[in-house]
Amino acid sequence: MGDVDIIIIYGSETGTAQDFAYSLAHRIRYLSLKPMVCSMDSLDLTQLFEVSTVLLISSTTGQGELPRNCKKFYKFLMRRNLPTNFLEHIKFSTCGLGDSSYALYNYAIRKFHARFLQLGALELCNRAECDEQSPEGQEAFYNGWEKLIFEALKKKYSNKIVEIPDSIVLEPEYKIKIDKDAPKVDISEIHSINRSNFDKSLRTVKLSEMSRMTDPAHFQDVIKVVISDESKSLKYQVGDTISLYPENDFKDVQSFINLQGWNDVCDQPLSLECPEHIIPEGGWVKNLTLRSLLQYHLDIMTVPPRSFFQLAWHFASDDREMEKLKELGKIEESEQLYDYVNRPHRSILEVVQEFFSLKIPVEQLLEVIPVIKPRLFSICNLPNPETVEIAVAIVEYKTIIRRIRKGLCTSWLKSLKVNDKIVITVNSNNLKIPKSDMILVGPGTGIAPIRSIIQFNDKLIRDGENGHNYLLFTGHRHKEKDYLFGEEWPTMKGLNVVDSFSRQGGGYVQETIWKHNDQVASILNSGGGLYLCGSSGKMPTQVRLTIEEILKESNKWDEQTAKAALLKMEKEKRYIQETW
Repeated sequence: MGDVDIIIIYGSETGTAQDFAYSLAHRIRYLSLKPMVCSMDSLDLTQLFEVSTVLLISSTTGQGELPRNCKKFYKFLMRRNLPTNFLEHIKFSTCGLGDSSYALYNYAIRKFHARFLQLGALELCNRAECDEQSPEGQEAFYNGWEKLIFEALKKKYSNKIVEIPDSIVLEPEYKIKIDKDAPKVDISEIHSINRSNFDKSLRTVKLSEMSRMTDPAHFQDVIKVVISDESKSLKYQVGDTISLYPENDFKDVQSFINLQGWNDVCDQPLSLECPEHIIPEGGWVKNLTLRSLLQYHLDIMTVPPRSFFQLAWHFASDDREMEKLKELGKIEESEQLYDYVNRPHRSILEVVQEFFSLKIPVEQLLEVIPVIKPRLFSICNLPNPETVEIAVAIVEYKTIIRRIRKGLCTSWLKSLKVNDKIVITVNSNNLKIPKSDMILVGPGTGIAPIRSIIQFNDKLIRDGENGHNYLLFTGHRHKEKDYLFGEEWPTMKGLNVVDSFSRQGGGYVQETIWKHNDQVASILNSGGGLYLCGSSGKMPTQVRLTIEEILKESNKWDEQTAKAALLKMEKEKRYIQETW
């Protein structure tokens, strides 16, 4: 670890906390301080004794759950044999990324903050809790926290800090070298299933089926993907997920290569050295070249984070373009950044196309462009050592600047053929299904994990075991066009289904739930549970408000009592919400 001054650790499910962590580290390096950034679970725990400053950034998933890449670290912190002065040498601060539509808003970071205090650590500065639902967005909260961090660091390290001019390009953490004298490597000889530096959870599987679930005339293409493992060694439970490792389209990669003028070197062997804690999940493909690095690992189709602009401006030769790129990387220009990249969903490739003088040095490539993150999908079938099934909504839409946007992962999936081999990781979600009657709410593809819960209950009843009665509320547009898995429900034991077809006068799920308030109240007031799965936004909030009102009316409670009862249900894992 050497002379690291500050550890910045993150817990991130979608990559936002990770982006904030790297952006913070980039700015700290310009104080002549040496930060180390990694996920919490990648941290070598002995390193906690080699520094005196730790900064934690974490999102919260589901019902107050920790992101996957910080659960091991939290488990370590909660060991009973740790003394109360274990972290007394550390000053720390925390920043949480959350969504206030959830009752357990920013619960994960609060748990980390509380535990650090219990173990003797002292606060470096006030903590922050960012709210995705705020009109200002999470950026405004984060920006305020970052200012506090810099004020505190300048005091703590006043004898060490030497501010480096922002015109200086710092030494990259990743060491990339192209062997220009070696024979070229044909991209057809490089396969995504052949990887190095990955953990044992990665497995090679085969695509057995890819079939459209929605009517061809329906605007939304939803496909059922069946994955098979010939070794019959898949292990998962109801509620678990799989990670897919998508790749860029060959044409987009070639466009990027053309823009950067790399055609002469893109197929030469490439060597890459980086600290173990920043190796991407899934590892690197073997026999790397610049082309394969771009195709399999660099997310040139993502919306660029602020950290992209903070470094990229150095590499524009045109003064006006340099100034514009620099502006977009400034914290105080968050609104301009949002208008330019987030609102129209501009990709990194498009930014490079628009800033013609931007030429990124190969050795800085991994500093500037984020790596492709795995995409998680809920498993929608009963546990089976040979097979996994998922339902995938194909992402394709037109932006406010009239450009067609396609999702990286879903576009890649659609390009595959039956019998193609891919790599996946199976992830435990630790879903605790209440052993009681339940209300299930699954609009759209939120029905996918609910299907596995229904199948599990059906099997229990057929096997003569203690199954339960489920009341399912589905939410779709048309019965004939997008009624996902609808043909299966009549065959399932212990299931009563109430459908909502919004384009056929059926309303939305929250309205249908209210119409059946007596049945809902009967289940919940008798100790039953509720599982809600679907897209985030208004739907989860509206369902929650509806449930609160049902509890209030059925029990003749006041509003506060109803809210408290629902919060109690959440803590008892009887009200479970999973949205994305």
